[in-house]
Amino acid sequence: MAVGNGMGIGIPMVNLGLGGGGGGGTSFLLDDYPNTTGHSYSLRQLSASTTNVVRVRRTSDNTEQDFTATEITDGTLATFCGEEAGYVTKWYDQSNSSDVYNFTALQQPLIYNGEEGGVRLQNGKPCVEFDGIDDSLQVLLALPAVTRAYYLFAVNTFVSFPGVGEPEVYMYGLKADVPAPFDGKNSIKWDGFNGNFYGSGNLGFSASQGTQYLYYGRQQAGSGPFSGSTIKVNSTQNPITGFTDNGAAPINTITLGDNPNNYAGQNSNIKLQEFILYFTDPGVNATPIESNINTHYSIY
Repeated sequence: MAVGNGMGIGIPMVNLGLGGGGGGGTSFLLDDYPNTTGHSYSLRQLSASTTNVVRVRRTSDNTEQDFTATEITDGTLATFCGEEAGYVTKWYDQSNSSDVYNFTALQQPLIYNGEEGGVRLQNGKPCVEFDGIDDSLQVLLALPAVTRAYYLFAVNTFVSFPGVGEPEVYMYGLKADVPAPFDGKNSIKWDGFNGNFYGSGNLGFSASQGTQYLYYGRQQAGSGPFSGSTIKVNSTQNPITGFTDNGAAPINTITLGDNPNNYAGQNSNIKLQEFILYFTDPGVNATPIESNINTHYSIY
């Protein structure tokens, strides 16, 4: 997505809270609930050891620079971008080194727009805005071989949904090394009628455009119908129907904002703020993790 030259500069000089509890404390989510084998992308600081959370390209001269969570909102990013726009070239993995990125300028999601208030926000907190046309971020490196079982926490807002008869769009996709059509089916997507978690299963709730949601999805490998798959939206358990199990498989690609197979027309128009993927069951910690995220973002 491209944004033209602007005349105004937005510099929100507010403390948006970096701590795990969302209130600027000293406790961080990943320090309290470690994610040593998974992947964690956020515009807030999730660990005491985290430095930079995102890398941004400004449109004035295509210079790139890394930013901490604090620098996104304290005026540092605004000074860097000036009256121009800033696009995310890399979103750093705060758990491991599997950063998601896109080096194609026209396909990078927006984080700053000097024409429209500066830092892109949703519910008062920074977000990465995907245009629904061609924006995406992806890690192409081969990830360690893991079964398809995963546990996802995501804070996302759909700016718009596809219309009836239009191609389905993907909030995220995890590509597995299994034959088509089952490759890349680990996903949350919208098809113009309803939301789907992992392929063809109905999410079981009606979302609203422009509304922020916290998703907690559990995809556990097994055989037969997806008895191990569940999803909570804003802490409410939702029924899932219509699944067919595709068998356990390694995951080797994480894609945000698009189908992991990069099919044309399946990019989503979303504001993504946090995406945390555990490969070990958080168990009883799932509820306090949800609470931590909700406290920071004030979702429900």
